[in-house]
Amino acid sequence: MQARTSFIPKKNYSRKKPGGKSYTSLAMIISVAIFGAAIFAAAGVFFYNQFLTDEIKKKVVILEKEKGSLDLETIQELTKLDKRIESAKKILDRHVSLIPLFELLEKNTLRNVRFKNFKFGIEKDGIILDMNGVANSYAAVALQADIFGEDKNITEPVFSDLGVDFNGNVTFRVIAKIDPRLISFRNSVAADK
Repeated sequence: MQARTSFIPKKNYSRKKPGGKSYTSLAMIISVAIFGAAIFAAAGVFFYNQFLTDEIKKKVVILEKEKGSLDLETIQELTKLDKRIESAKKILDRHVSLIPLFELLEKNTLRNVRFKNFKFGIEKDGIILDMNGVANSYAAVALQADIFGEDKNITEPVFSDLGVDFNGNVTFRVIAKIDPRLISFRNSVAADK
């Protein structure tokens, strides 16, 4: 017997195994969903960009209309006025009024103490007050030092150069710092209101 050779296979080898799962359809669904989301996001960005461009164009038109309604001379005059006001504020901030300082000294000086020399200088941390004085006794000088020390506007009062003059009065020198807000012209004007 001769064996017959046939080129047609008798068995079907391409059949799927029963119970086997296919992942190609799931991957296809995910990739289509991602592609759809990307297209939707791109369309959203495009339309939002168009919306912003239209809004900018509208604002430019409104701005040009408003710019045309402003008078250039008025703007220049207002700019000059603003510079003058700022300069006046700076001058006012640097201007001092000594009246509050003299009122402070009048209020805090004892009747039996008098000052002969008066000097002051403006420094970064305040006003330095330098005075020579005469008192009836050492006790009056000590009491004067206590009174200056209790006032919040007078800081670091130093009494020195104690001595006696030809009439038997006690001479002294006092150096103290004064709060710069006390002699500020702006503050004194505000206090008067």
